[in-house]
Amino acid sequence: MVAVLTPLFALTAALAHAQGVWLTLPPMPTARSFLGAAAAPCPHAVPGLRESCVYAVGGYDGTNDLNTLEAYSPATNSWVTLPPMPTARRLLAAAAAPCPRNVAGLRGTCVYAIGGFHGVDLNTVEAYSPATNTWATLPPMPTARENLAASTAPCPRGVAGLRGTCVFAIGGRNSAILDTVEAYSPETDTWATLPSMPTARVALAAATSDCPRRVPGLRETCVYAVGGNNGSAVLDTVEAYSPATDSWAALPSMPTARFDLAAAAARCPDASTDASRGACLYAVGGINTVALNTFEDYSPARNAWTALPPMPTARDSLGAASAPCPDAPHRTCVYEVGGENAASTPLNTLEAFEIDEGHHP
Repeated sequence: MVAVLTPLFALTAALAHAQGVWLTLPPMPTARSFLGAAAAPCPHAVPGLRESCVYAVGGYDGTNDLNTLEAYSPATNSWVTLPPMPTARRLLAAAAAPCPRNVAGLRGTCVYAIGGFHGVDLNTVEAYSPATNTWATLPPMPTARENLAASTAPCPRGVAGLRGTCVFAIGGRNSAILDTVEAYSPETDTWATLPSMPTARVALAAATSDCPRRVPGLRETCVYAVGGNNGSAVLDTVEAYSPATDSWAALPSMPTARFDLAAAAARCPDASTDASRGACLYAVGGINTVALNTFEDYSPARNAWTALPPMPTARDSLGAASAPCPDAPHRTCVYEVGGENAASTPLNTLEAFEIDEGHHP
């Protein structure tokens, strides 16, 4: 087990009180791109990890596909290497959701590793349980695919086999670029096929937030599909799926067209007029003709995008997740993990955007 430790005093003190600032944090032990990332509770009784963790799963180190699992704990500002994923792979998707019932070795919240590529396109689904520090293999996704996106949201109502919270697997590629949407219900340990995404695309990002107001067909919680590539063009396309209505709708385009980006949902910046109204969708990095440091957020309350301070390190093929900040646990950070630079060199870079959440009544 490997730990990388950096004292919290290494962080600039002023950053804790600045609004919308970037933190450069201890590097991930393994440089890699095309990885998955998710936030979930830290594993119990693992030295160096405490409270919430950001997990980095699989990926590519420039030579090999990886089964590496590493976790960063904001509470200790450190990384630890955890038991490897059973299947080495790149171009996978990751999400956190309740562990499936009645699967030996799993309980609490799990980190799901979905699809990807290792010589062939995969429909492999494996889950890591921090509570037991173990992996288990789950029913395969119906459609084998790589470079897909995943997110967690309430299961759609009235769809046979789905109940409770679902993990949604969206888009990607096998022999074709896909509009495929499939959902896995941990409560029933079952997959189901859902209405197709309007725009087929690969190398997209996904996250879950409130649905935008006054958009027909959308209600309650939405799964957002952002950017990507349709095989002939780089996309700024944004579409949202509402489990409450089992339908998709098109939304305002992202300001910067890009693919191989990452996305996460977190509270809106304090400067936003809707900072107290729930979560924003953050889209970070990616590539159009070059690797980008672009950072933009979408507000469901305003149904609009805003440009934010750019990420310090331009990169694509990265992972993203939201979790408490290391220097101010009462605040939320959007973490950007790994990826590759303009020279296609895999990175171990960890940076986080600290959102000033302010004080709201």
